[in-house]
Amino acid sequence: MAEYNRKIKILMIEDDESLSAGLCEAFKIEGIEVFTAYNFKEGDRAVEEIRRGAAGYDIIVLDLTLPDGSGYEILKKIRSFSDDIAVLILSAKSGEIDKVIGLELGADDFVSKPFSLRELHARIKTIIRRSSAGAPKKNIENFTYEQLNVNFSSREVHAGGKLVKLSFTEFQILKILIESKNMVVERDRLMELVWSGVYIDARSVDPHISRIRKKIAPYGSIIETIPNIGYKIKI
Repeated sequence: MAEYNRKIKILMIEDDESLSAGLCEAFKIEGIEVFTAYNFKEGDRAVEEIRRGAAGYDIIVLDLTLPDGSGYEILKKIRSFSDDIAVLILSAKSGEIDKVIGLELGADDFVSKPFSLRELHARIKTIIRRSSAGAPKKNIENFTYEQLNVNFSSREVHAGGKLVKLSFTEFQILKILIESKNMVVERDRLMELVWSGVYIDARSVDPHISRIRKKIAPYGSIIETIPNIGYKIKI
């Protein structure tokens, strides 16, 4: 079992009470504390407490289909005030369009029901580990291209003189591409570096790239997609 130096807190917004109870017990063994919300109203209230700074969690596990509302709306609310809060979607909606929408809206990962508890543990721990790792070891202090500036010490990105808010995962992807600028980073290699070898659908990378391009506009075009291979920053 994993050991942590501090108490890990998960907010689980899931209407299946028996599933939530089982996950709570499983995580309790690892010293992870799970707070539950069983419907949209409770989940929205919990997210509002996060927004006000009255509560904090290492990750939010979010069901999309709630009895009184959509998990997508909760995800939109989270991303309206924070790009830093880790969100893992856990849903019976397993179609490609559902995954794409969830990732486009800012989810860090998507796990379809039914799922393996071991896989869910691995996914959550990987996201928490990435989010709490702090500033990465850096080969470059700053990257500058015209009015695009990326500072690896402060993890700040400015485009056109404006501060750009990237999620932890988005920043990691951008950093890896910058460190390999003008060279192709294969999609599988990028997945290995960013998601620590935990399996995700290869198509899940594209929405992250798309969001980065939009956020660093008008410089998004420097990130080039190499069909069927990967990506590179071309300058």
